[in-house]
Amino acid sequence: MGFRFEEDLRQSFLEHAPRSLWSPQSRSLQVRTTIESTCSEGRADWVWAGIGCDWPAGTATEASFLFQQPTCSRILETLKPQAFRRESFLLVRSGVAKATFRGWLTKLVQTGLVCDLGEGRYVLGPQFDFPRIEICSFEFKLENWKRAFYQAKRYRAFSHRVFVVMPPAAARRVNGSAEHFRRFNVGLITHDANGDSKRILPSRKRKPISRAGLIRAVGMLLDQDAANPAIL
Repeated sequence: MGFRFEEDLRQSFLEHAPRSLWSPQSRSLQVRTTIESTCSEGRADWVWAGIGCDWPAGTATEASFLFQQPTCSRILETLKPQAFRRESFLLVRSGVAKATFRGWLTKLVQTGLVCDLGEGRYVLGPQFDFPRIEICSFEFKLENWKRAFYQAKRYRAFSHRVFVVMPPAAARRVNGSAEHFRRFNVGLITHDANGDSKRILPSRKRKPISRAGLIRAVGMLLDQDAANPAIL
């Protein structure tokens, strides 16, 4: 007997699949997860994140909120802790109108995420506490592996690893197209109705394509209302 709905496949996978399938780290990790994330274009069915230390304690709600804003994430990805950037440069990179840009920049300065050096110069502020993190994203599909592959590729914007999860019979249809998965570093995992999982193709840990996308993802995972903390 198989799965009727993709939600059934996902729920069974979350209940039974061992973490070693996607994260080979043996040390204890602090973990947060979220379902139906909005970290990038499209929605990842499940996002798993782990770091080797406690999640930043007392992270201000406003800080996690600002991380998730596209304009703020583009500003933050451009800045460094020491070498300053000019306001005019940040404005161009933000991609928004000047009034919108200045509104968000002011909020970033007020929360200490950005430091104003004066004369239109800015660096990352002391409150920009970015954890050492590994993010793995998953796309669950019962049949259409091509659609799953296309969607999973998009999650590389903010993820270190991405996987497609399918029932074994559906995954076998990939066959000669496995090179597409390898080329774009998309892993493939099978999961059956008995709760058994097998990694068919790995996803090597790589830097996310978009630093801004990673910042937005971390903001979402720090958000107590959006993510579920767990220790696995």
